[in-house]
Amino acid sequence: MFRLRIWTGFRRRVDKTVSGGQSGPDLNTALMRSRSDDTRTRLDAVAELGAFIGHSEAWERLDEMMDDANVTVEVDAAEVLVRHGGKAGLHAVLDRLGTRREDADVDYIAYMLQNLDFGGEFPVIEIANSIDVADLSPMAKLGLRDLRRLMFSRWDDPD
Repeated sequence: MFRLRIWTGFRRRVDKTVSGGQSGPDLNTALMRSRSDDTRTRLDAVAELGAFIGHSEAWERLDEMMDDANVTVEVDAAEVLVRHGGKAGLHAVLDRLGTRREDADVDYIAYMLQNLDFGGEFPVIEIANSIDVADLSPMAKLGLRDLRRLMFSRWDDPD
């Protein structure tokens, strides 16, 4: 129940920022807000940066935010990258899952991916399967393996 409220809040922030004809802050303002000491401000900045995902500065900051001190910020940043960053966004998130696999906080990112896929909101595994395994970093391969284990309680090694 707690996680659902977080994701619903995230979607509301993205909808407010990206659609509805409202103009949000510019990229520099979003970047500045993403470094705030206030968690709510950083959460809002995740959605704001999502509107600029085509800019390398926004992309890099979202990637950094997957290591935020607040797990909700981490999960929201990962969701923006997965939903709006294409295969490269999913690769970045899988890489983070592999790199931080011993960190319990990264499990929340994996649960979010599982919920997106199983809930029919976003085809995480389908997109992951469309990425050539040779193009995945070693950490992304570990992250994908762990995600598959979580989702399917099995692992068929593609190699």
